[in-house]
Amino acid sequence: MKFIKKLKGLILPEVIDFFGELTQQSNITESVIKKLVSKYTSGEDNDILNLIKEAKKSRKEKLKQLEKVFITPVDREAISRSYSYLYWIVLSVEHLINELAIYDIHHLKEYEKILTLLQQQITELTMAFSLFNTKKYDVILKKVNHIIHLDNELVLVYSKELNLLFQKKEMNTILKHKEILSQLKEISKRIHFCANQIEDIVFKVD
Repeated sequence: MKFIKKLKGLILPEVIDFFGELTQQSNITESVIKKLVSKYTSGEDNDILNLIKEAKKSRKEKLKQLEKVFITPVDREAISRSYSYLYWIVLSVEHLINELAIYDIHHLKEYEKILTLLQQQITELTMAFSLFNTKKYDVILKKVNHIIHLDNELVLVYSKELNLLFQKKEMNTILKHKEILSQLKEISKRIHFCANQIEDIVFKVD
């Protein structure tokens, strides 16, 4: 029986739910963003750093899996890029956390609106990935457009916050918070890139 099972594994292509796997990876990324928001607006002591490690590990495992299969619903590069963009979102969050620790800043309540917009974007992103298996491509594209709209809204809020920041007198505060705002905008940009990649996949499969 073991021989037959091994033989089947060599002859028959492994069936993998790639869009389900991408949804799972996006879901982990969404959890990272949610924990970022709760940690720096509500002071919640959570395991965000462990979750970031989990996201990195999950990406590596899924890419190894991708290398071994012959049949994919869309070209491998498109799937691989999706994992890369999701990884960059998590990496940008990690960079922000590291900066906050160095600057000795433990709350971002004043930027709650930006953080809420990030959370809305990543939720829409996960939903978009989850809809591929149902082939609801028109709904996916609507979610992509909504993510882009949210990113544009975030950039506007970012500009307003930056303008308020420049009115302060303490240069040390200005420089630190300017970097924090830039990191928050960077996270949004990475989500936007990932949404563009979803749009690219839709055009390939529809």
